[in-house]
Amino acid sequence: MNRKAESLNTASNSGTEVIRVGVMNSPNVNLLNGDSLVKDATLMAIAEINQSGGILGRIIEPVVVDIAANDYNITVQARYLLSELNISNLFGGGSSSSRKSLIPILEKYQAQLWYPYDYEGLESSKNVFYTGACPNQVVQPALNWLLQNRGNSIYLIGTDGIYSRTVNKIIRAQIKQQNGLLLHEDYIPHDMHEYHDSIAKLKCVVPDAVISTLGSEKSVSFLQQYAEAGIKAKDIPILSTRLTDLELRQLSQNIDSSAIAGHLACANYFQSIETLQNNDFLRKATIWFGMEQERSLAVNAVMQSAYTQVFLWKQAVEAAQTFDVLPVREAVYNQTFLAPAGKTAIDSNHHIATACRVAEVTSTGKFEILYTVDPIKPLPWLGAEELNPNQSTVVIEMLTEIAQGIQRGWKFEKEARDLEYTITQLLGRGQGKGRNQLSPEITRAAMSKMFKANQRLIKAQSDLLNVEGELRDANELLEQRIEQRTLQLQKTIKRLQNEASDRQQAEVMLRESQQRFAAIADNVPGVVYRAVLHPDGSVSMPYISPRTQEIFGISVEEFTEHLEWVFDMAHPEDRAELNEMVQRSAEALMPFEHEYRVSSFFKKVKWVRIISHPHCDDNGDIVWDGVIVNISHQKQIEESLRQAEEKYRSIFEHAIEGIFQAQKDGCYINANPALAHIYGYQTPSQLLTEIAADPYRLFTEPVRYEEFLNQIETNGSVNSFEALVYKSDRSIIWILFNVRANYDQQGNFISFEGLVQDITERKHAEQALKAEQEKSENLLLNILPKEIVNQLKMGNNAIASRSENVTILFADIVDFTALSSQVSPNDLVTTLNEIFSSFDLLADELGLEKIKTIGDAYMVVGGLPTARLDHAEAIAEMALAMQRSITNFKRADNTTFRLRIGINTGPVVAGVIGIRKFIYDLWGDAVNIASRMESHGLAGGIQVTRATHALLKDKYSFWHRGKIFIKGRGEMDTYMLLDSKSQLPSPEMLKLAEEEAQSESSSV
Repeated sequence: MNRKAESLNTASNSGTEVIRVGVMNSPNVNLLNGDSLVKDATLMAIAEINQSGGILGRIIEPVVVDIAANDYNITVQARYLLSELNISNLFGGGSSSSRKSLIPILEKYQAQLWYPYDYEGLESSKNVFYTGACPNQVVQPALNWLLQNRGNSIYLIGTDGIYSRTVNKIIRAQIKQQNGLLLHEDYIPHDMHEYHDSIAKLKCVVPDAVISTLGSEKSVSFLQQYAEAGIKAKDIPILSTRLTDLELRQLSQNIDSSAIAGHLACANYFQSIETLQNNDFLRKATIWFGMEQERSLAVNAVMQSAYTQVFLWKQAVEAAQTFDVLPVREAVYNQTFLAPAGKTAIDSNHHIATACRVAEVTSTGKFEILYTVDPIKPLPWLGAEELNPNQSTVVIEMLTEIAQGIQRGWKFEKEARDLEYTITQLLGRGQGKGRNQLSPEITRAAMSKMFKANQRLIKAQSDLLNVEGELRDANELLEQRIEQRTLQLQKTIKRLQNEASDRQQAEVMLRESQQRFAAIADNVPGVVYRAVLHPDGSVSMPYISPRTQEIFGISVEEFTEHLEWVFDMAHPEDRAELNEMVQRSAEALMPFEHEYRVSSFFKKVKWVRIISHPHCDDNGDIVWDGVIVNISHQKQIEESLRQAEEKYRSIFEHAIEGIFQAQKDGCYINANPALAHIYGYQTPSQLLTEIAADPYRLFTEPVRYEEFLNQIETNGSVNSFEALVYKSDRSIIWILFNVRANYDQQGNFISFEGLVQDITERKHAEQALKAEQEKSENLLLNILPKEIVNQLKMGNNAIASRSENVTILFADIVDFTALSSQVSPNDLVTTLNEIFSSFDLLADELGLEKIKTIGDAYMVVGGLPTARLDHAEAIAEMALAMQRSITNFKRADNTTFRLRIGINTGPVVAGVIGIRKFIYDLWGDAVNIASRMESHGLAGGIQVTRATHALLKDKYSFWHRGKIFIKGRGEMDTYMLLDSKSQLPSPEMLKLAEEEAQSESSSV
C-alpha cells in the first residue's frame, strides 16, 4: 500500500467519479495523540480501498475536518458536511459529548456516523454504528477477573466527564453485587494533571487494586506519578480501561518500564494479538505511518476499529449496490469482516460483538495478554434490552436518565435561578390584570419548570436524607467501636494490675487503638465528641475532633477551654429547648437527637444537628458520645422547597387552564378552580364528587375514555387528546388533554396528571373553516385538474409541463351561429349548456380532461395532466360517444344537431396562465393541427391525422379520406373514424363516406 494514496485525488484517478465521506476528529499537535492517529487509520483504510479500485467504480474522497472545542462549532461543521457538501457518511466523531451533539444533526439529514471509540453505553441511535466496545463487553468482564484474581477492595479514579461518571456507576453496582468493597471514588477535572493528592489518599486507604477510567493522556501522567511515588504494581495494581499500546510506548520513553510492570489494562484489542489479520494490519500500518521496523509501531483498539469500520461500510455498499444510507444500513447487519481484533459483525442494535482482553505490562514495556473472552454480545443497556418488551422499554428509559443526569447535574443550580426569574416574570405579567389573564404559554412553561425543579429538590432532599442515614450508621458504628475499645481498655488495665510484664505491650495497643479511633473520628463529617458530666457538676471534654472551626467558628483549643460557649452559641430562641433536652438525657440516660441554630461567630445563622448517646461509667460520671453535623444546606433546600410549593400552589389556583391529578382509574385526586369552571361547577370539590360518581369520568363516549386511559398506561403520556365531555348542566363541550403518567420506584403506573383546555369554540371554528375549504376546493376542481390544484396548494407559482404523446379533440356544432340569431338568448344558453354538460359527463366517465369551451366549440385531451398509454383510444371513444349524444338534441325545426370533430396526436406544452380567471391550457403544433382537423372536417364526421390513425387502426374502422389542404400545413393525409371494429359502421358514417366519394368523383 502506497502512502501517497492518502490524497485520493491522484493523477491515476483523474476522471474517475468520487464518493465523498467526512472524517471528523479532534485536532492535536501531539503526534502521539490517539485521536490524530485514529484519523490516519481511517485514511489508511480509504487509501487501501482506492488502490484496489474503490467502491462500485467510485474513488473515496475524504473531507477531513477538525472538531472544534464546543458543541456549537461541532454542529456547524457537521451541517456543513451534510448539507453543503451532501455527505451521508461520517467517520470518527471524537468524545462522547461530541457524539451526542452530532446525533440530532444526523437524524435531521438522514446521515450515518461510524463511531470507533470505546464509550460509556446507555445509547443506541439508528444513525450511529458503534464499532468500539461498550461497558458490558470490556469493563464488566475485566472487573470480574480483577475481583477474583487481585482482591475485592477497590479504589476508583476517573476523569470528571460523561464516560468516567457513567462507567463508574456500572463498576460501583458490579462491586456491590459481587460483595466487593468500594473504598473511595475520585474524579479529576479535565484541566488537572497533578495526582499527588489522589495518590496520597490511595496510600492511606491501601486498596487491593485501583480501577482507572482516566482518559488516555491522563493515564500516562497518573501512572508516571504513581511510579515516582514508589508504589509498585505488586502492592497496589492499577487496571486501566483506556490505557493502550500508544500510551504505554510514551510511558516507556519517560520512565523505566520495570517501574510500571505488573499494571493492567483491558480492551478488545492489543497490538500483541497473534493472528494473520493482525499481522497483516501491523505490516500495512508500518508502511503507512512511515515506521522503519515493526517494533517501533504503536496502535490501539480505536485505530483498528477506525480501520475496520471503513471496510464494513464498503461491504455493505457493495451488497446494497448503492451509496444511499437506508439500504446500506440494512445491508450492514449481514456483513462480517476478519478484523485485527477478530471476527467482526454488527448487531441489530448497531454495536459489534467483540472480545474482552486483560493484559499486563511486562518489564520490557509491552502488553502480555492474560485473559480473553471472545465473543461477547453487545448490551449497551446492560441487558435491559433482553427483558420482555414491556419491562425493557421502562428500564432503558431509566438507564438513559443516568447518562443524561450526568450532563444535567451541573445545570441544576442555573435552572433553579431561571425558575425563580420565570415565576417573578409570570407574577409581574399578571399584575394589574384579571386573575385568569396570564398567558397559557407562560403558565405551561412555569408549570413545567416548577414540576422539574420540584422533582430535583425532592431528589436532593432524598440524597441528603441518605447522607443523614449514613451518618447515623457511622455514629452507631463509632459508638460500638468506642464501647468495644472501652471494654478492651478496662480489661487491659485489670490485666496490667496482675501482669506487670505485659504493661509495655498494653500501652502500645492502647496508642494504636486511640490512633485508629482518631483516624475514624477525624474523617466523619461533623464534630465527633466525648463530653463528661462529673458528680460535682463540672463538665470536661476528653475528646473532640478537629472540625470545630467549620461548625462553630472556633478552634479545638478554644472549644475545650470554654465549654460554656457550646450552649451560649445556640440561638436564643433554641437555647432553652437544647438545655432541657440535655438535662432529660442526663437524668434518664436517654439518647437524643436535636436540631438547633448556631448564631455566634457567624454572619449568617447555621443549622446543626446533634446526635448523642449517654452512659454512666464506673466513677459515676455521665458520658455523652456523639456528633454535631452542619445541616444548613439541607435546611436551605427545605426552605426553597417550601417556597417553591407555595408559588406552585398560587399558580395552580390562579391558572386559566384546568390542572388535575388523577388515580389510575381516572378518578381525580386534585383539581384547580379553572378546571371546575370549565366543567361548569362552582368548586373543585363538587367536580371531584361528580367525577367519582361517573364511571366514564364525564366522557360522552365510553370507548374514547378507554382509549384515553390505554394511551396513558401504554405510552406514559398523552398529548393533544381531544374528547367530548359533559358539563354540569349535561351540555357537551370539546376538551383537550395533555397528560403524563406517574410511576412508583418499582416502575409501576400509579397515577397521572396534566392540563385541560376547553376547545369548543376552536372546534366550531375549525368545522366552519373546513366547510368553507371544501366549497373552495370543489370550485377550484371545476376550473382546474386535481393534480394542478395540488401543485397550486404546494405554492408552485409557475405550473408548466411538456408531454410528448397526448391526443387532442376539438368539436364544433355545425351551423350554430345561424341558430344563435333565431332563438332567444335564454334558450340558446340552455341548449348549449345541456349539450356541453352531456359531454362533461362523458369526459369524466372516460377519465379525460376537459380543457375549455370557446363559443360552440369543445376541447378535450387524453393523457394530461396524468399520463396514460390508452389516451388515443379514450379520445376515440369520446368522439364516438359525442356523436351519439348530439343526436338526442333537436333544433327548433325538429332537426338534430350535428358535430364536426377533429383529432390529432403529438407533443404539447401544458400549463396555467393568468392571475384572474386563470385556465389550464395547451399549446403546440399538435393542438393547431387538431383544430384544423375539426375546421376542415365533415359535418357529423370525426376526422383524424395519420399519427392518431396509426395508434387506432388495429381497433377501429376508418376510411381514408385522402389528402386535403390544411391552412398553414399544406396537404395532409386524413382519415375518418367510423366505429370500433367490434361494431358495424353506423349508417350516418356510411352516408358521409358515400357523399365524400361522390364529391371527389365530381371534382375529377
